Amino acid sequence: MFSLSKTLYKIKRFGNSLFTYNCISCGKAVRGGCLCENCSKELVPTGRYFNGFACAFYYTGPAKETVLHYKFSSNYEFCYDTLCDWLFLGFEKLEEQNFDAVVPVPSFEKKNTRLSALTKKFALLADISFRPDYLRKIRKTEKQRSLSASERRVNLAGAFEASDDVLGKTVLLVDDIFTTGSTASECANALYDKGAEKVFILTLLKTVYTD
Repeated sequence: MFSLSKTLYKIKRFGNSLFTYNCISCGKAVRGGCLCENCSKELVPTGRYFNGFACAFYYTGPAKETVLHYKFSSNYEFCYDTLCDWLFLGFEKLEEQNFDAVVPVPSFEKKNTRLSALTKKFALLADISFRPDYLRKIRKTEKQRSLSASERRVNLAGAFEASDDVLGKTVLLVDDIFTTGSTASECANALYDKGAEKVFILTLLKTVYTD
């Protein structure tokens, strides 16, 4: 099916490839992305998962620096093309390929987050319906970074609520980093509670975490 939005996005991406940026990891000039060829070779691929979760790389080296730049820097939009490619690398590892909807992990404070914008681009290119309305965060929680695995589970318990529209749907839930799985589990549980048939998790990176 012809998609004007997808065509315009591809034209925009081609235009981005004509500009030169500084590699996020080493500072070397690079065109059409946010990592140079040498730093890209340092990315550590993850394995293949068949339990409903997949991602592109481990949370280390240039991959870590790229995602932290995307999450916290004011100059982050030029990372989107690279990160979209990473989502597709993870997507190809999933056992399931037919999804009814792509859903970003929601924020309590903001509706239009950087993760939501990235997920929307991915959904457009993957020809999957982008449905952020399928899941919402219903209460504010502490930042996860400083918490142990058990504290993360307690912190997020009951923090998400799904729409009745997920009934019978196969959902692809997208997040940026998979650490303990607490966020993914809570979101998936909320979707299952409203009748989702299947929930798969797709992230950019995975970190090794010990409590």
